[in-house]
Amino acid sequence: MPKDVKKSFILILLSVVFWYMAYNAATSKFSVYASTVLDTGFTMPLMIAQGAAIISYIPIGILSSKFGRKKLVVVGVAILFAAFLLGSFLTDKSALLVWVVMALAGIGWATINVNSYPMIVEMSKSSDIGKYTGIYYTASMSAQIITPVLSGIFMDKIGFAALFPYCTIFTVLAFLVTFS
Repeated sequence: MPKDVKKSFILILLSVVFWYMAYNAATSKFSVYASTVLDTGFTMPLMIAQGAAIISYIPIGILSSKFGRKKLVVVGVAILFAAFLLGSFLTDKSALLVWVVMALAGIGWATINVNSYPMIVEMSKSSDIGKYTGIYYTASMSAQIITPVLSGIFMDKIGFAALFPYCTIFTVLAFLVTFS
């Protein structure tokens, strides 16, 4: 792998870790957050996030073909950032706004995911696709293992309202690494 491609590969993997830490924290801890901070249920907002992602996958794939994967990843990270930043200001009086936040999160997440794995595969030779797939999933699954514990520590120490600021911070880190 040429040096410049290797650098891009490492940066994409680091971005993968950061955005998985952001999104997985939001989804894995949302039930606790919704009941304690928003004093509401969590099922419908999580279904809205998933539904928005599902509806977005094909249009995002089409847009990615037209504008490029990296540009769409940047757009996805920006949408995810907007969702989590907005989520940081939710209260028990903004129950409907949580649906907007979760829909945006789902769209941002779909935009990132439709493009990130193919970016990794495009860097590999056909004989190495399995190897690069394994590396991608090691990075993403490691983040998904770490983030419930880490976000839980933050929520225990700072309070349950720390969830969306935590997600925002990791989205900013992903954004910064994406532009490195």
